[in-house]
Parts: sequence; C-alpha cells; structure tokens
Amino acid sequence: MSRLIRAAVICSLIAGLTAVIPLPVSASDEPLPAYLQQAQSAVAQVLSRGADLPALNDDILIAQNSLRNAEAEYKKNLGWSGKLDQKAEPTVRYLAEAARLQAAVLLARIGKQDQDKEKSRLDGLITVTKAKIKVFDDLVAQVKALKKQSADQTNQITSLNAKVASLTAELSAKGSVITSSDQKTGELLKALDEQKKATASSEQRVAALTQELEGLKQQTAQLQATGEQLAAEKRIKAFEAEVGKLGGIVKSTSAGLSVTFPRSQLLKVTGKSTTLTADGDKQIVKLAELVRTYPEYRIKLRVHGFGQPSRHEDAAATDHMARFIREGLLTKGKLEQATVEALGVGAAEPVYPKGNIEGNRRVEIIFVKK
Repeated sequence: MSRLIRAAVICSLIAGLTAVIPLPVSASDEPLPAYLQQAQSAVAQVLSRGADLPALNDDILIAQNSLRNAEAEYKKNLGWSGKLDQKAEPTVRYLAEAARLQAAVLLARIGKQDQDKEKSRLDGLITVTKAKIKVFDDLVAQVKALKKQSADQTNQITSLNAKVASLTAELSAKGSVITSSDQKTGELLKALDEQKKATASSEQRVAALTQELEGLKQQTAQLQATGEQLAAEKRIKAFEAEVGKLGGIVKSTSAGLSVTFPRSQLLKVTGKSTTLTADGDKQIVKLAELVRTYPEYRIKLRVHGFGQPSRHEDAAATDHMARFIREGLLTKGKLEQATVEALGVGAAEPVYPKGNIEGNRRVEIIFVKK
C-alpha cells in the first residue's frame, strides 16, 4: 500500500512540473525574418520570369548563391529556442539583402528588355506607317501634276478648237479658201499630236532618271555599310589576336570570346588565404590594358573548383576567389566597377575526367560586348 501511495505522489509531482515548466519551442516553428522572406520571394520571381533568358543565368546564379549563403548562415546560428543569434544577424541580413538587391536588379533588367521589345515593335509600326504616308503623298503629288497637265492640255485643245471654229467660219464665208483652211486645220491637229507625244516622252525620261537616282543611292548606302563592316571585322580580328597573346586557351562561346587559365597559374590558394601569383599580377595588367584599348568589351570572370576538401572548392569558395581577382583588376588595373563581373561556379561545370583535378580548377575570362 505504501508503494502505491509513493507512486501516486511521484506521478503528481511530474504532472505539476510539466504544467509549470514550458517545453522549448521548436526552431522550425519560428517564422523566418521578414528580410529573409523578402529575399526568397525576390529570387523566386527572378527564377520564374528569367527562365527563358539564358543571358541572365550567371546573374541568377549570383542571387541564388547569396540567398543560399544567407539561409545557411541563418540555420547555423539558430539557438535551441528557435531565435537567431544576435551576433550573426548582421551577416544574415547582409547576405539576404545582397540576394534581394541582385534579384531586384535582374527584375529591372527583365522589365527593361520587355519595354525595349515593345518599343522596337512600335518603332517598326511607325516606320511602316511613315512609309505608307510617303507613298500616299507621292501619289497625291502625281495626281495633282496629272490634273494640271490635263488642264493645260484641255486649255490647249480649247484654244485649238477655237481656232478650228474660226477657220470653219472663214471656210463658210470664203469658199475660195477651203483647201487652205483644211491644210491649216491638219497642221494644227498634227502639232497637237506631236505635243502629246513630247509630253509622254518627257514623263518617261523623268521616271527613268528617278529610278537611276534611287539605284545610285542604294549603291552608296551599300558601299558605306560594307566599309563600316570591314572596319568592325578588322577591329574584331585585332582584338582576337591580342587575346591570343595572353597565353591561355582561347575559344568562342555564345556569351563572347573566352580565354581560360589554370587556376594555379593566377592564384595561390591555401586553406587560410588567397594571393595572386607573379604570373597572375602580369595577367591582370595585360587584361586591364586590353580592356582600355578595346572599351567596347567588358569582362565576365568565372572561377571553377574541383576536388577535395569540397568546402574549399564549392560555389562560396570559388566566389571568394573570383571577387579577389576582380578586386585586383579594379585596383591594380584601374578599371571601372561596371567593367568587371565576377562569379564562383564551384565544381558544377567540369571539363575533364575526375582524375584531372588541376585541369578542372580553372579561371575563365569571357570578353562580352557592351
């Protein structure tokens, strides 16, 4: 009986403590911060609207990398109560804001592309309408000229008819001069016919000269376009020759002309630091001089990783390397910020088998026309 009483007392104490002491809240129940939700929403909009725009893939990847880094930092610094460590909040907020701003820029670019397409369509309609109006105006001018010509000819015919009537009256009054009057009438009719033929010949000559002038204008425009095209092609070939002198692997891609270097040629990377090699310093100076000589190009920098440990070769690590090279181009090369774009791809795009680790660790410089 005493054992039953002790058991009942212990159960009562446990129930009381359970009621008094609240259980910890699961971290999964705590809602995400508003700034992180806004970043997720903005990146989702970009993924939805930019799915059919391959030219934005690298920019979208930048936004995704920033968002993933923010989410990872957020989860890593959650306490047992589901609250974010206040010391980590500035980092999470900075990464989320970077993702949101990158997504906002992309949404603005997508919107501008839509506006440019609509503007091109409207400009085309305006050009077609102007051409139709010009054709109509030309036809109206031709009709006016024909009306004036017809009026002149009518006046001439009226004048001739008056002369014929006068001659007919003379013939009636003077039978002796009938033959002479008939000859004069014939001469006047012949003169009228010759005048009509002369008018038709003049119109044909004007039309032929107009057509010849249009042909000369077209030939001039074609020669000018050919000259400009030859100059542009010559400059492109000169640029390609200069890129070939950099010493990397040169190839043409859909984004532009690219040159690829082994990553170890430009960077010395350890677990704790990243520095430029002596050759890397030289290549940065050459790249900067090339972009200043050919300002119609900008640089899209992509750093690839491969191998172990994976944390030193993932998107975040290679993104840090890419930003390091970009900073060198901006400071040592004295280039403007908008001229150089950097992105870490991680190990997602190998070009050699798994055994060729150093071959897959590479730096790709893509020259994109502005």
